[in-house]
Amino acid sequence: MNVSKGVAQSIVEEMKKIINQDINYFDTNSTIIASTDKSRIGQYHGGAKKVIERNNDLIIRYDEQYEGAKKGINLPVYFENEIVGVIGITGDKEEVEKYGQIIQRMTEILIREEYIKEQESIERESKRQFIEELLFRSNSDEKTLLLRGELLNIKISIPRVVVVARLLDVDDREALLTPNVNKSILKIFRNNIDKDLQNLIVQNSTDFIMILKIISQSNIERIINNIMENVKRIYDGKIFFGIGDISNNSKEIKKSYIEAKKALDLAVIYNRSNLIYYKNMDIGLLIDDITKESSDKYLSKVFNQMETDQIDEYMLIFSTLVKHNGSINKTSDELFIHKNTLQYRLNKLRELTGYDPRVLSDIAVLQIAFILYKLKK
Repeated sequence: MNVSKGVAQSIVEEMKKIINQDINYFDTNSTIIASTDKSRIGQYHGGAKKVIERNNDLIIRYDEQYEGAKKGINLPVYFENEIVGVIGITGDKEEVEKYGQIIQRMTEILIREEYIKEQESIERESKRQFIEELLFRSNSDEKTLLLRGELLNIKISIPRVVVVARLLDVDDREALLTPNVNKSILKIFRNNIDKDLQNLIVQNSTDFIMILKIISQSNIERIINNIMENVKRIYDGKIFFGIGDISNNSKEIKKSYIEAKKALDLAVIYNRSNLIYYKNMDIGLLIDDITKESSDKYLSKVFNQMETDQIDEYMLIFSTLVKHNGSINKTSDELFIHKNTLQYRLNKLRELTGYDPRVLSDIAVLQIAFILYKLKK
């Protein structure tokens, strides 16, 4: 194993905080690759060469006793019973000898921790690539996926369900998260599903995609509720979930993902429930069968006189109105506008589309139009 310069430098800097002596790390070529005395980085060290050759500690009693060496102590660093480098403490023998074994052991522990992190990162990246192929590539071979899954200890042919989550800001727009907030939220998702190694997660743009092993519906909902509660503690916005049907192979997992996305889109449009199952979709199931040509004609008929920004604005007003079952007072309160202003905008929507959101028969027409518009984006 090769210890990187970055890892070695962080180790020597941490060690100096403990003993307040200059510390060096040498690679197996006896070159100083990290040091709290930056001027020494890159230099050859004859003492380190002796440590590697003899496989033993070395006290250097005076400067240049060995080429490029200063007085101090140098000790071999082991990883899985092999020397991977040498750690050195600069100073008088009486000052540094007492720290030797402590620094050696702590260095080995930190190297092992970095190795574990690196392996976890490699495994996570391998899983991410596998999940993306599983969900997004239409020409993936089932046998190849099964084999790759086995290598990653992922069993495709067990009952699974895909759950897709999305965060919106306070204005019902897709959330633009800072890297730190995004990392914290992703950690919340992982903490709630990592108890079972067959549960998988990947982030795709603003969506968090979970592929969960089926235990029970209540277990899935418990995971989702825990995620919602924890996300609310660090994010002042909304989070929605769509859940696809149960799958038992790679093709069905793709199908479950598509279903979960459609359920999620409907949850966002309705803005009434944080969670929608594809199997429980009502009008959304009918819309799912509408062709693109029919959808475009329908949207052109209803929104012909409206610009995109107008449709977005009125979609929020309409979905809030539907959420509150047509209550003007509750809708105006949630949107922070006067009820007369709300009535004016509803009248304007009727003028632009020809359909009145306060008339029962027209509500269905507008609802379908807004859903089709949202699904098209």
